[in-house]
Amino acid sequence: MIQRVQTLYLLIVIVLSVVSLCSTIALYNAGGEPVAEFSNFTFNALQDPFTKMQSAGPWALGVILIAVIALAAFTIVIFHKRVLQMRLTIFNIILLIGYLITYAFFAWLYQQKLNELNPQFPAEFQLKLNALYPVVSVILCFLAFRGIRRDEKLIRSLERIR
Repeated sequence: MIQRVQTLYLLIVIVLSVVSLCSTIALYNAGGEPVAEFSNFTFNALQDPFTKMQSAGPWALGVILIAVIALAAFTIVIFHKRVLQMRLTIFNIILLIGYLITYAFFAWLYQQKLNELNPQFPAEFQLKLNALYPVVSVILCFLAFRGIRRDEKLIRSLERIR
């Protein structure tokens, strides 16, 4: 399975998810200065009027990405069970879409809270490049699904010939 292109797609999904997991995915600016940073496990206020808003953060985002990483790694390992591989890849796509929806919700929620704390300088959301990696991962999972499905069709056609 290592020589198959879908394995490379899933390995890239793992790498992109790890990079996204370990980095800042958004910044909030107010008055031209950064006031808060947003990562997969934490939300950190950087300036004084916003420090009241320190929270445990959006840990759900980190949990979803860890599940995506584990699922992609497991999908690579079970290369003999192509039907299960296809199902797990579809589930991985669903998890990544859920991650994107959850990310949008937390970004909106934190921006509303920042604007409540300091209404004279509304917070501006600044998307980081690392936040787009799950979108690329969805595309790569879809390409991996197509590759796995193509292999399954090939094997079934060869079994019919016998």
